[in-house]
Amino acid sequence: MPPYKTRGIVVRSRDFTETSRLVNFLTPDGGLVKTLAKGALRPASPLRGKLEPWNYGHLVYYPSRSSDLHVLAQFDLIEHYPRAVETLERSALFHYLAELVSAAAFGPELSGGLFQLLLHTLRRGERLRALPQARIWFEIRYLYLLGVLPPLAACARCSGPMEGAVRFSPAESRWLCRKCPAGGDSVAVEPGVIAAVRYIQDNRLDQVMNLKLSPRQFRVIRGLLRYLVDSTVGKKLKSRRFLDQVVRP
Repeated sequence: MPPYKTRGIVVRSRDFTETSRLVNFLTPDGGLVKTLAKGALRPASPLRGKLEPWNYGHLVYYPSRSSDLHVLAQFDLIEHYPRAVETLERSALFHYLAELVSAAAFGPELSGGLFQLLLHTLRRGERLRALPQARIWFEIRYLYLLGVLPPLAACARCSGPMEGAVRFSPAESRWLCRKCPAGGDSVAVEPGVIAAVRYIQDNRLDQVMNLKLSPRQFRVIRGLLRYLVDSTVGKKLKSRRFLDQVVRP
């Protein structure tokens, strides 16, 4: 098959043999692309030193006819972000974000939005002062792209205003006002939490860095997002446990 050219962010890279590496890229048009970089560890390889996580560049690979592991032919660096992950806390955050997008980027329908979301966050990585807020901001946009967490513009059933305490129905993936009946799986969300979620949905990452949340608001929002993420990806994310240990609200 002819080689395929695209852009990609290295989201995972590990040694495979003494001379080769397995490298996963998040791409804007093909989702998660898994590649074998033959000879990448050899001193004279043009790939040597380029395949570290969070490197962003142009890649060329030969698609496999029989598996999802393709052969990487070329990778030309556009940008890299060493300062975005220079602390343990930010490194833990980005490993979690990489696992999160990798769990959903399996086709062209979603991959463009997920790619732009991760790239946008990486480019601002060294300026992330409030990591819990950054995590929530990313998760909310991630779930919105996947159609799991719609905007809070109006009640999904009656189109009425979302005032006071409202409910979220995970089964229907929609918000309901307090006047509309909700199923037994629905979750009540208090007004202060709704205001915080709406603010995070409507504002840029640098603005959300300044958002002050009470410990209770953090717990409620994180609990809701954790439930939705787990339900969406269908598995427990290994990197989240470590992130929870090193970054606390």
